[in-house]
Order: sequence, then structure tokens, then C-alpha cells
Amino acid sequence: MDSDRIRDDESLRNYKELKNKLEQTISKVSKLSDLREAKGLLIEVQQSFKGLKLQREDREELYNKLQDNFAIINQKINDERLNFENEAALNYFNIKNKVDEATYMVHHSRDSKETWNFLIEVQSLFKGAKLQREHRETLYARLQEAFIALKEIKDYENKSFVAEAVQNYSQLKQGVDEGIEFCNNTDDIRGAKDRLINLQSALREAVLTKEQRDELHTKIQTAFDFINLRKEEETEKNTALSETQYEDLSPKVKNLLALAQQSNDFKTIREELKLLQTGIKDSGLLWEQRHELQTILQQTFEILNERQDADRNNYTKEASENYKWLKSLVEKGLLQAEETHEYKDTREFLKKIQSEFKGIKMIKEEREELYSRLQSAFEILNTRVDEYFHTKKKNWEVRMQYKLAETNTEIHELKASIERDKENLSELEDHLDILKSSGKDNTARAGIEARIISAKAGIEKKLQEINRLEKEMQDLKDRIDPSEE
Repeated sequence: MDSDRIRDDESLRNYKELKNKLEQTISKVSKLSDLREAKGLLIEVQQSFKGLKLQREDREELYNKLQDNFAIINQKINDERLNFENEAALNYFNIKNKVDEATYMVHHSRDSKETWNFLIEVQSLFKGAKLQREHRETLYARLQEAFIALKEIKDYENKSFVAEAVQNYSQLKQGVDEGIEFCNNTDDIRGAKDRLINLQSALREAVLTKEQRDELHTKIQTAFDFINLRKEEETEKNTALSETQYEDLSPKVKNLLALAQQSNDFKTIREELKLLQTGIKDSGLLWEQRHELQTILQQTFEILNERQDADRNNYTKEASENYKWLKSLVEKGLLQAEETHEYKDTREFLKKIQSEFKGIKMIKEEREELYSRLQSAFEILNTRVDEYFHTKKKNWEVRMQYKLAETNTEIHELKASIERDKENLSELEDHLDILKSSGKDNTARAGIEARIISAKAGIEKKLQEINRLEKEMQDLKDRIDPSEE
């Protein structure tokens, strides 16, 4: 113990000062993140031992404490070096792959801008990344070569672009000038507009400078404006003509409607209706005007037909009797479609009722009413038949489809897992190559080799499981739809 030692004044003073300096240094070293600076502080203390008068026990006590802290710092430095080497190796393979990809894109991609942005992105990976100096220099040199090659390609493309643009501009300008001349002299407005649209499409797809494209686009747009103005003038002219024709035809059509409602001269009215129908068809009426007059003509035809039918002595009576008789059949067919399970016989019965409509005399509304109800009977029957067969097959197919979906999901997950296993295996093999080339750490190499064997076995096992599941899926599909065989 210190109190048992006999020291002279100088040795005691030196011991206390050196001990205090060592403890302060150790405290400071424990807080430093820069291990080399920490080691330098310990070396400074170590220098203080030289030539200093101390008792042997005091010197050994302080020196051993100093060496303990040297050992701690050296271990941390060694750990930091190993971590750096491992991280640098991973960074090397990652950046190398990106540099390889960038080099490939330079010589194979058609999008120079996209490739340039990718090179910039790869260049940014170097910033702050831990790498061995020779690795950094090699990869960065390759990337710079890719930049140079891409610049040469872009220069060549720019020259080719300019040459192609000059040639395209000459051809397109001639086409645009001819198109404008055609527009200025033709009466075929639709044809002129189509020609301008084709020129616009050709301009959109052609290689041109911005100035060339803007110049030709402006010319085409001016021609469009001219054609649209002529179209407006033509529309105004047609509108005036259609108004005149409408004012002439409308009173005639309305007069015939009145005659059809009152006159018994059905033959004369029908002939005049056909003449007006032809006149409207050949006229220049607007769509709304044409539709209005044709609707009135159709209404006139219907009224004429109904009055002619009604004029027959027995028409009303026969139509009423036909309605009652056919209505009873339709009611019976509708009831049968709703309740019976004899689907085939019911369908034949409904078809037989449907055939009774042909040639039978009936009032139009009553015919439509019964025919609509008969169609409802067909729809009800079809729905019931569909539901019958669908329900019968549905439950079994749903179970099978659910099983297929589950199996397919399981296969997808296994394949995704295999891809991850292969990536992990590749990293392990790369790590093993690094360890082999370094000639160090046989224990670590053995561990990596064991993990590689285990990873390969796991991949093979998952592949076998995928084969089993795919065979199971095919068996299920064959059962669901045997016709596919």
C-alpha cells in the first residue's frame, strides 16, 4: 500500500504528478471518438516516464495501468479497422455493380439524358462511402471513362440530330406549303382539314429543332384558322338555306298530319307522305329540323295506318277478341315461368305463344303490352334456369378456386424467398472470396462455408416444394375444367 512505501520527497512528488496526469488522460481518452488522437495522448504520458525518478513499485503500478489503456485503445482500433474493411468490401461490390450497369447503359441505352442522370447518381455513391483507396481509384476511373464515352456519344447524336432536322425541315416545309396552297384553293373543307391534321401528325413525330417545329406549327395553325373561318361561313350559308327549306316543308308536313287525322282519302295522303319523305331526305336541313319533321311524318304514317285498320268493319272486334285470347296465354306462360321446374317444356310453351303474335290483328298498345309481358316471362325463366345451374356448380368451384388462389400465393412467396436466399448466398460467396484472398481468420471462413451449404440446401428444399405445389395446382385445374386437357 502507498502508506507502507518509503519515498523520498522527489519520488513522492513525481509519483503524485504522474498519477494525476495519467488519470486525467485516461478520463479524457474514454470520451474521445478519435482513437488515434486517444492513442497519441497515451503516448505523451508514456514519454513522461522517461528519466523520471520513481520508486520501482510506483513505476510498475502506473505503467501497467497505462498499458491496460493502450490495450483497450488498440483493440478498438483493430475492431474499427475490421469493420472498415468489411464495410469497404460491401461498398465495393455495390458500387462496382452500379459502375458496370452505368458502363453498359452508355453503350446500349438510347436515352442519353436518362443515362447521364444515372451516371451522376452513381458518382454520388462515392461521397462518404468507405472504400479501399485502390478500389475507389479504380471504380472512379471507370466511371469517368463512362462519362467521357457518353459525352462523345451525345456529341455524335447532336450532330446527327442537326443533320436529320435539316433534312426533315426541308421535306416538311414543302409539304406544309403545298398543304396551305391546297387549303386556299379547294372547296373540300373536310379534305383540307384532314390534310392539315396529317401534316400536324407528321410534324409531331419528326426530328426538328424547336425553332423549325414552331415555325411550321405556326403555319399549319394559320391554315387551320383560315379553314375554320371558311367552315363558319359555309355553316352560316347552310343555316340560311336550311331555314328557307324548313319554312317551306314544315307547313306541308303539319298539313298532312291534320289530313291523316280527318280525311278518308288514305291513298292520296300516303303518296304525298312518301314525296315529302324524299324531299326531306334530299334537303339541306339541320339535324334538329330534319329530326322534327321526320318525327311528325312517322306520327302521320302511324295515325294513317291505325285509321285504315280501324276503318275495317271487323277490325276492332277481332282485335279485342285476339287480345283477350292472347292475354290468357301470356298470363298462363308468365305463371308457369315463375313457378314450374319443367324448364324445357315451359320454354317451348313460351315460344309457341310468341309465334301467335305473328300476323294477328291487335291494337298496337295492346300488342306491345302483351309482348312486353311475354318477354318478362322469358327473362324470368332464363334467370331461374341460370340460377339453377349456377348454384349447382358454384359451391364446388368456389372451394376449388380458393384452394388454387392459396396455392398460387404460397408458390409466389416461395419464389420471392428463393430470390432473397440467392442474394444472401451471393453475398456469402463474395465474403468467402474476400476471406480466402486475405488468408486470415480460418474460423470465420469455416462459419461462412457452413452458412453457404445451409443456404444451398434451403433453396433446393424450396424448389422441391414449388414443384409439388405446381403439380397440385395442375391437378386442381384439370378437375375444374377437364376440357383443357
